[in-house]
Amino acid sequence: MMRHWAQEIPAHNVFLSPGLGLLLTLWSRVSKCRQYRREAIMDPTPIYEDADESGSLAQQLYRALETMIIEGQLGPGDRINEKQLADQRGTSRGPVREACRRLEEAGLVEFKVNRGFFVRVLDLSDILEIYDVRAALFSQAGRILARRITMAQIDELQQLQDQMEASIEAEDAEKFYLLNRQFHSRIMRFTGNRHLADIYENLDRELHIWRKRALILDGNVRASAAEHVQIIEEFRNGHPSRLARILRDHSLAGRNRLLRTMPDSIADTENIWDDD
Repeated sequence: MMRHWAQEIPAHNVFLSPGLGLLLTLWSRVSKCRQYRREAIMDPTPIYEDADESGSLAQQLYRALETMIIEGQLGPGDRINEKQLADQRGTSRGPVREACRRLEEAGLVEFKVNRGFFVRVLDLSDILEIYDVRAALFSQAGRILARRITMAQIDELQQLQDQMEASIEAEDAEKFYLLNRQFHSRIMRFTGNRHLADIYENLDRELHIWRKRALILDGNVRASAAEHVQIIEEFRNGHPSRLARILRDHSLAGRNRLLRTMPDSIADTENIWDDD
């Protein structure tokens, strides 16, 4: 049974191991130096909601460019030809530039002075380093939440899982991906540790395009959803070490799914990822 007597314990660094505490401190400083222009998003939702006509066009361009990146039509390091895209869509360069700025904020492209927007290059070492930290964050979140997660929060995760199952049946990978991000972000937010959650959101933004690509291209939604069922069940049991392990394993399984979708020239994962 879950230890409800411990739910009032504040989620400060009392639950952090010294090594992870140092890791979080260092990563927090690194994250600030990246100077993202938008604050971390606690509840990932579509970027555009109340868009006017111009905003709707920028949204369409954003989605079109995102799809081109996911499907490999625009590869890492490729320049986005704003004029060509504007001509193809019969519009000015304003909405195209707005879409590119949104892509930059989402961590998918980068702006180079006097050169324009380029698809961001994220090499294998970047991905592995990010997933190392991500797995540690999930493990720590599990230890914290075993002591403090409420039944209402578990029910909220279950509702998200139910919606993900429905999106699988509807073959709606886009919706599954958004719900999947919300599921993970809720877990981090429920720890009550703002710094841990902020670091996670920065990491999630860096991996966004690769994780979405993995889910859409490799048909990984069912495997991911099955792991969510195990996570929710373990939340109900409330055992710290088991919960830490299952959340860590979920993150590492996601890493392996992602790596399997990468070009052979970047990663050969068959014999590498057998974690202890």
